[in-house]
Formats: sequence, structure tokens, C-alpha cells
Amino acid sequence: MKHHPYDDCEREKMVLRDWLAMDRTIFAATRTFNDYLKIFMTAILATMAFLIIFHGDLWDVLLYLGFFVAAILLMAGVLVFAQAYRHHRHLHS
Repeated sequence: MKHHPYDDCEREKMVLRDWLAMDRTIFAATRTFNDYLKIFMTAILATMAFLIIFHGDLWDVLLYLGFFVAAILLMAGVLVFAQAYRHHRHLHS
């Protein structure tokens, strides 16, 4: 398991600044997840536009590869967000 900065801290000794830093971390993870979603949607829309404009066997293969890359980006974003969210919930429990 990955080591996070607040794993070694005792919750009873943490001050407001520490709790706010943890909250800021989850907000940053949410912002990063939203960026992954924007990239995913852009890749899907660009791939669909190219599929409509260009035709041919080679183009079809390359453009369907664009759908695959977009799906990988979406999964990566979900995994990054889930990891940060689980860590945040672990710290507050």
C-alpha cells in the first residue's frame, strides 16, 4: 500500500491545519478526476468527428483505437479518484 504523509500522525494531535490539508487533497483529487473526464469526453467527441469525416479501413482502425485510449483514460481517472477517496475516508474514520 502506498504511504501517505498523514499515515504516521496521531489523530488526537492533529490541528485544524492538518484536517484542512487533508480536505484540500480530496478536492485536488476531485479536480484531477474532472480533468480526466474532460479529456475522455474530448477524445470521444474527436474520434466520433473523425469517424464521420474520414472513411476507410485504416482510418477506422486508428479511430477505434481512439475510443480505446479514451476508455483507458476514463478508467485511470476513476482509479486515481477512488484511491484518494478511500484514503480520505480512512483518515477520517
